Order: sequence, then structure tokens, then C-alpha cells
Amino acid sequence: MVLAAALPMESSFFLKMLSKVEKIVTKATFSISTGYTHGKRIFLLTSGPGGDNATLAHEFLHSNLNVGQVITFGLAGALEKNLSVGDIVIPSSVGVAEGGPDDDLPLDPVYQAAEYRGDVFCGGLALQSSQPLGPEQKRTLSGRGAICVDMESHTAATIAKKHDARHSVVRVISDEVNTPLDLTNPKADVRFMASARMAGERNARFLDAMLAGEGNRVG
Repeated sequence: MVLAAALPMESSFFLKMLSKVEKIVTKATFSISTGYTHGKRIFLLTSGPGGDNATLAHEFLHSNLNVGQVITFGLAGALEKNLSVGDIVIPSSVGVAEGGPDDDLPLDPVYQAAEYRGDVFCGGLALQSSQPLGPEQKRTLSGRGAICVDMESHTAATIAKKHDARHSVVRVISDEVNTPLDLTNPKADVRFMASARMAGERNARFLDAMLAGEGNRVG
């Protein structure tokens, strides 16, 4: 199984949960590590942000490793007003913010951990955007019935489909629909970064609980 995030900030929390960690690939924009949790060997891809980096990383991944299943994880912006920072979202399909329904791809269901004590929202459409979005842009996209937005999941799903691999998305909300965000430099937004770190840790805890094998079939 491969877990794939874009940023070291997203993948680092889960990396700390693995034992016998070994970095097996280091490229200019992405890296792949391997380790063990709950008796399972996990490959952990950190692709770099955005669709272009995701394309390079996921094509390399599928072309060089025997990949059966990929779970894309990490931060996502809420498009549904009932979603709060730290909520886990497991969408059933993924599309393109700048596109339409013809771009939507179905996602494979995964297991929801029964012992996770946070809010988990299953089903709905996730969208991939080419850039961070502010409140007005997010409210516009919510009219499509989408629940969250990120910058890599559709690319990863497209490449997985091309290589006949299963693909799922398990993300965490880092900014709500009406949360102001410094679109010129989100890394300089102190409030966002604090929320992002908390959310990233919750995403890692959920994935760890899910991989422990104590769960119910979702979807």
C-alpha cells in the first residue's frame, strides 16, 4: 500500500508512526520512504505541491513499484459549511475545480476506523484546484455539491486509473469555507499554519487507526 501526501508537513506526522523507516527514493521534487505499522509494509510518497509535481511523482511510483492501492492524504479546504478544521473527509469521487462533471472520477472505498474519536465524513465530491482558494472561490465551488478541495488528488486518481491501481482519498480539513487565507503565501499565514499542523496530526492518527484493521466498510 502507498500513502501519498504533497508536503513534508503532511507526511511527517505519519512517518513518525512507522518503524524500520528507510528512504528508498530521493528526487528533486519528491521522495519515497518505506516502513512498517501494525504488521503492514507501507510506502510513503511525498510528491511536492500541485498537479505538476503530483504527475511526476505518481508516474514514477506506478512505473517503478508494484502498486496495488494508493491513498492520497493531507490537507484540504472545506467547501461544505458543516465541515470544521480537523474533520476527516473520505470522498467517493474526485473532480477538477476548473472543469466539470465529465472530469469526475470514482474513488475506491476504504475502511473507517471504529476507534477514531473524531468527526469523519464519507461520500461526496472532492475537487482539485490549481491554486489555494479563498472564501469567495470556495463558496462558488460548493454550488457544485463538492465537499472539499485540494491540489493533487485528481491527478493521483487519473494516474492510478491509467495503471489499473486502486485509489482513495482520506484528507483532513485545514481551513473552513469562510476562513480568510493569505493566498499570496499560505505558509506565512500564522493562523492557517497552526490549524494545518493540528489537522495534519489528526489525519495521521486516523490513518494509523484505519490501518490497525479495526473498522467498518465505507461506501
